[in-house]
Amino acid sequence: MDTRLDPTVTYHYDKLSCLRGAYFAHVFFCYIVFLTGVACMVTRVWPRARFTHAWFGRAYVHSMLWAMATSLIIHNTGLPIAVLISFVWVLGGLCIGWVLINVHQVLMARAASKAARARIEAAGGVPGGDLDALLAEERGRIAAAKTFKQRFFSLKAAHGALMVTSWTNIMGRIFASNQSGDFTCYTYPYYKQIDTPEFSGASLPLSPVPARNPEYARLPWAKLGNAGWGAALLLGPLAGAAVVGAIYAFFEARSAAAVAARSGAPAGAEARGGKPPAPRGPVALMASS
Repeated sequence: MDTRLDPTVTYHYDKLSCLRGAYFAHVFFCYIVFLTGVACMVTRVWPRARFTHAWFGRAYVHSMLWAMATSLIIHNTGLPIAVLISFVWVLGGLCIGWVLINVHQVLMARAASKAARARIEAAGGVPGGDLDALLAEERGRIAAAKTFKQRFFSLKAAHGALMVTSWTNIMGRIFASNQSGDFTCYTYPYYKQIDTPEFSGASLPLSPVPARNPEYARLPWAKLGNAGWGAALLLGPLAGAAVVGAIYAFFEARSAAAVAARSGAPAGAEARGGKPPAPRGPVALMASS
């Protein structure tokens, strides 16, 4: 199909570079990025809503991914270098900030677990009988005891600063983007008049990239078609994972049954209604946070 006169789509060499509908999806996800970022900052300083902070953070990451995905097919004239630099801060702040808060959570979990273990040993059991509550209490006590220096120069503070940097650099996409609804795909690629391994054009007149790839039949999805290729990439990995998972579960269950038989304990007691052992260590704290 020739899309050189179509303002809603740009399609060349059997590839898509611009789709009008994707622009509005991109703007939508940019709004979600902006709003979830605001929600993250509000819930961080509002104690009663603090439990939603992590969920808004996850929504921020997910909407950022979809904003990036939709931006791949709204190409007209490219992006200014200054905007690309801001995207480095967007993704850099997001990636590093996310890693830092995970490291902070692990370290906090270890410290709370160690303190809780000491109290359990001193009391001869779990005070109050609720291990999750004990771990949460120790985590709160450790956080409350931190000095200004410990709070300011911390992984958690660095996480906040980097995430704010990420949010600030993507926030402008909303205000700089076309909000009128008249976005169009108004450019079309042409071959350069140079010789390269892909195209020899030095001696040719300026010519547009054709709509069809003359070697399309050699592509791996040519026989299956786009829909078939997409289905194969979805159902194939799912089926493979199911087979591997079934094999793994079978041998793990058989191994557990053998261990239970040797120890005299019934296998699968938890699945039949038995009470599982109380979680211990950092895992317990992460589950309760």
